[in-house]
Amino acid sequence: MRVFLGLGTNLGDRAVNLERAIDAIAQLPKTHLEARASLYESAPIGPDQPEFLNTVVGIETRLPLLELLRHCKQIESTLGRVPTFRWGPRLIDIDLLIADEEHHSLTLDVPHAQLHLRRFALEPLCELIPEWRHPGFEKTLRALCELLPGQGCRKVEGRP
Repeated sequence: MRVFLGLGTNLGDRAVNLERAIDAIAQLPKTHLEARASLYESAPIGPDQPEFLNTVVGIETRLPLLELLRHCKQIESTLGRVPTFRWGPRLIDIDLLIADEEHHSLTLDVPHAQLHLRRFALEPLCELIPEWRHPGFEKTLRALCELLPGQGCRKVEGRP
């Protein structure tokens, strides 16, 4: 199954945080890293805090989505993420954005429930799969992105 993960960080050495997370994702069982988007800086949602550095990776995995989520949360913890408050600063954040199959439960929504509102996730996704159609909106990722204002999101050089 193809899955696209959104990664973000706004504490410490942000590029190193992303690289370490991507390396850990690539080491997951039954998983192969297939694609990486560019880096994007974005203004934080919520309280005043440092800007985020974001990217998206595409993986091929045989892990069930809830097991993949558990692994992603373990990677966050291993890399030093400490839970704070909603929309607070974070060392690393890994979200399941899109998968070949939908999933809706109390612990996970795929596609991500707020994807259509987050340019920092849509922009890097558009590099990888711009014509993917969101099942809830019947619009491509590119079309959803064009509906959003800039949200302080800008591409930066290089990849993690």
